[in-house]
Amino acid sequence: MKKVSICLDVGGTYIKGALFSTEFENKYTEIHYYPAKSELSKEKIVENFEYVFSDLLFNYDENDWYVEKIAVAFPGPFDYENGISLIKGLGKFASLYKINLLQEFKKIQQKEENRKIKHAMIFFKNDAEAFAFGENHYSGVKKGAYFTLGTGLGSTFIENKKVVAGTKGIPEIGMIYNQPFKDSIIDDYVSARGLKKIIQHYYFNNLTGAELFKQAEEDTSAALEVFNDFGSTVGEAISPFVSSFCPDEIVLGGQISKSFNYFKDSLIHVLEKENQKITVRISEDTTLRTLEGLFIFLDK
Repeated sequence: MKKVSICLDVGGTYIKGALFSTEFENKYTEIHYYPAKSELSKEKIVENFEYVFSDLLFNYDENDWYVEKIAVAFPGPFDYENGISLIKGLGKFASLYKINLLQEFKKIQQKEENRKIKHAMIFFKNDAEAFAFGENHYSGVKKGAYFTLGTGLGSTFIENKKVVAGTKGIPEIGMIYNQPFKDSIIDDYVSARGLKKIIQHYYFNNLTGAELFKQAEEDTSAALEVFNDFGSTVGEAISPFVSSFCPDEIVLGGQISKSFNYFKDSLIHVLEKENQKITVRISEDTTLRTLEGLFIFLDK
């Protein structure tokens, strides 16, 4: 029988999933998108995950397939070893706080209608770390710094295909979101919340990120100033870690990175004041790289 893995990239808005196998011609099936329903009750969220599992298999139903592993990239804070969500106060998955998702998924596995996943091993992985592994595998560089810009800041530093933590200026947890910055922590500035603060400074209202991007495309001076300030802020926040780690590449992913053309100059300007010339690029596909990173993790 063919061994396949279910890989999911879980966000506050969507769950993205695909089946992976070394026996597939392209290693993975088409990526499917499902509403995350992250604002609902625990029961509804778990039911939604069950639907995602079954729908992915239904779309590619083959009698000789055997689901060997299920890998889930989940945003933090999260106890990845034990499968327990620790998210609260972030506007997503609040009802899962301190819920053991691993045990909930095992209950799903025991249902007769889910027999195809009954014996699958289940793994949880930080979404930013999965993204980093996918991008590092894609580029093949020795040392890389990987950041996802979204609801918060995801960050992972990789050297020789291993996560770096507690050395070369990188915090013990391997991530920088909770490091002191200005009058708070980095996550409050290098995130959708941080961008919103800058928007309010220039516009005095709650312009959305999509509206800001549209105005930047129309060459609106205020929008360009917002992105210029945001790029400088990102540069100031990550510069100390870039200086100590000296990566071969910096890669940005996440929703905000889609506006990179409007904040790259100020970001790179700040970085190059403190460092040598640096290669900075955006991910071609954050979701695909995250799912690929999960599969690389499973393959190990």
